[in-house]
Amino acid sequence: MPHKPDLEVPLEVRLAAAGFRVKDLEADNAIIYLLQPDLRIIYCNKAWDRFAEQNGGLGLIRPASLGTRILDVIPEPLKSYYENGLTQAKEKGRRWEHDYECSSPEFYRLFHMRVLPLADSYLFVENSLRVERLHGLDRPAMPVDAVFYLNEHGILTMCSHCRRTRRIGMAEGPVWDWVPSFLVDPPGRVSHGLCPNCRAYFYQEVRRRPD
Repeated sequence: MPHKPDLEVPLEVRLAAAGFRVKDLEADNAIIYLLQPDLRIIYCNKAWDRFAEQNGGLGLIRPASLGTRILDVIPEPLKSYYENGLTQAKEKGRRWEHDYECSSPEFYRLFHMRVLPLADSYLFVENSLRVERLHGLDRPAMPVDAVFYLNEHGILTMCSHCRRTRRIGMAEGPVWDWVPSFLVDPPGRVSHGLCPNCRAYFYQEVRRRPD
């Protein structure tokens, strides 16, 4: 049975108490959603629906997304990072912000996430597009040849963040390539991991902005 969002306090009242109006959020280009204390989605705006439709997430368009635990739609390698950040924001009542990549085969896109704690341990989450540009020379597209990426079980490993794909059989160390077509039509089953750069960005104290 689908989870029913907690509406003891009407959505409009809860948002208004924090200085937000649903009408304004619906018109905002930022992807915005509101989380209950158990981190389930109680509200998401039109920008959420547009992004889901444009990026193969039709199953997350409203109302299907409502009641979904946000951690259930985050890839496993990044789940602990987001769980820790959201929990800290909720329990300590402090804003949490960070940048993350969500690129398409054609465009490099960098988003800024801003998490604001509200009353009763609710969280207001805003995702604003900071950079959108065509992929440049810093990210050359590799030729598509599945033999370099599929293991003996027909599985390829893709970074959960930058979406590069790991080459197999590299004795000198892991190599991760940008193969745009794999984002749309991977040649096998996809296992999500983190490339060394993205692992350092999310899980080490010395971090750099994703390239």
